[in-house]
Amino acid sequence: MKNSLKGIYATCLICLMLISCQSSQGQDVAQAQRDRLFKAYMEVKMDIKDENFEGGKAHAIQLEKEVQNFRLKGLQLDDMMRLKKVSKTMKTDATSLKSAPDMKAMKVSFSAVTQSLFTIMETMKCTDEAVYLQYCPMEKGYWLSYDKAIENPYAASMRNCGQLVKGMATADYPEPVACH
Repeated sequence: MKNSLKGIYATCLICLMLISCQSSQGQDVAQAQRDRLFKAYMEVKMDIKDENFEGGKAHAIQLEKEVQNFRLKGLQLDDMMRLKKVSKTMKTDATSLKSAPDMKAMKVSFSAVTQSLFTIMETMKCTDEAVYLQYCPMEKGYWLSYDKAIENPYAASMRNCGQLVKGMATADYPEPVACH
């Protein structure tokens, strides 16, 4: 009897360890996907800042791919329903960004993607870095930055023009982290 209880206990312990490993692997995969999404976003931002339309088009293709593959996992039902609409809008805006005919249209679509991405980031942890939503009133465009200091990607002559709208540091994310 003692041996069979030990066997059952050991089996349960092994099963719990396996479930835990699978869960952390799922988190790693989801976090890696979010990291790729944010990296692609930042590459497009740098191309806009550098007025590199061709580079922006190439990186917008990657961003659109990451946006299309983005999954909302581990959310509560009300967050899931709200973010499904935002995610759908972000997908449409990413497609517009990819097919922008010129830099002006690219900037408009990029600002729209930014707003959707930040809305999602308010609920889901998309990066371990502090992230700031910033706005240029002259260009009427939003962008995300790792730095509080304004470095406006929309206009070379107005790099310091803009305002900090909202910041999200790691401490600002809801606990426990919504993504699993």
